[in-house]
Amino acid sequence: MHDSLLYRGLRKASRIALSPIRGAGIPIGGNDARIRDLKDRHAGKRAFIIGNGPSLRTEDLDRLQGEITFGCNKVYLAFDKTAWRPTYYSVVDELVARNNRDIIAKLPLTKIMSVCVRKYFQASEADMWVWELPVRSYFRPETGENSGIVHPFSENLLLGFYGGGTVSYQMLQMAFYMGITEVIIIGVDFSFQLPTQTMATGVNDSSYSTAFKSAGEVNHFHPDYRKPGESWAIPHMPAQIRAYRSALQRYQAAGRKVINASRQTKLDVFPLENLDKLLNPH
Repeated sequence: MHDSLLYRGLRKASRIALSPIRGAGIPIGGNDARIRDLKDRHAGKRAFIIGNGPSLRTEDLDRLQGEITFGCNKVYLAFDKTAWRPTYYSVVDELVARNNRDIIAKLPLTKIMSVCVRKYFQASEADMWVWELPVRSYFRPETGENSGIVHPFSENLLLGFYGGGTVSYQMLQMAFYMGITEVIIIGVDFSFQLPTQTMATGVNDSSYSTAFKSAGEVNHFHPDYRKPGESWAIPHMPAQIRAYRSALQRYQAAGRKVINASRQTKLDVFPLENLDKLLNPH
C-alpha cells in the first residue's frame, strides 16, 4: 500500500495542500511537532557534520563527545571503538535504508530521516520524517556549472528539505533550521574510486540512474562499510558541488559559517581549517 502510486499521489497532494500551514511554522500532527521543536534548538552554537570517508578517525569521534554532531548511514560501524554517539542520525538514501533496515531500526539514536525511506521502518513516535522537496534533476545538462541555476536550500524542515546528491546536504539544512551558526565538516574526503571489479546492476528504483554491486570497500572509513554484493548508487559529484555552493551562500547570507576540517579532502567549496586547532584552540 505504502509503495503504490495512489498512496504516493495522495501523500503529495496532502503535502502541497498543507504547505501554507507548515510554512507558517504550525505543526500538523506528532511528527510535525517533533520537527517544530528542533527550530532554533541550538541557536548560536557550533556543530559537526560527519562524513564517512576514509579520513574519518574513531579517535576524533571520541573528541567530539559533548559537541552537537550529525551522523549518517553506516557511521554506526564505529560504535564498537568509540563511546561517542551522534546527537542526530540520518538516512535519506533508499539503498542504504533497504540494505540495512534491521540495524538502523535498532539504533537508540535521535533519528531525522527522509520520508522516502519511511517504508522500510516500523512507525515510531521518536523518529522524525522530513518531506523530500522536488529538485530539478541535477543530472540534466542544463544544470551544469555555467547554467546559472541555484540549487534550492530549505530553511524550514516543516516544509521539507532538498536533496543534493549527498546526505550531508540535508544535514546542512537541518543544522540551519536548528540555528547552528558554525558547521564544521569532517570525514568528507570527496575522493571517489570505483573498484575495477565492481559491476553495474539493475536496481528497480527510479531514484537511481546507475547502481552497482559492491566488490569491496575503498571509499569509506571502515573495511566492511559495503560488503561484496551490496547494491549502491554511484555519487554524482558535480551535483554535490553545486549543492554545497548553495549551502555556503545561504549560510554566509545569514552571517553563519561552514568549515571543512576533514583530515584529507578534495572538497574546496568551504574554507579549510585544521581539526586539531578547532578542537584545541588554546
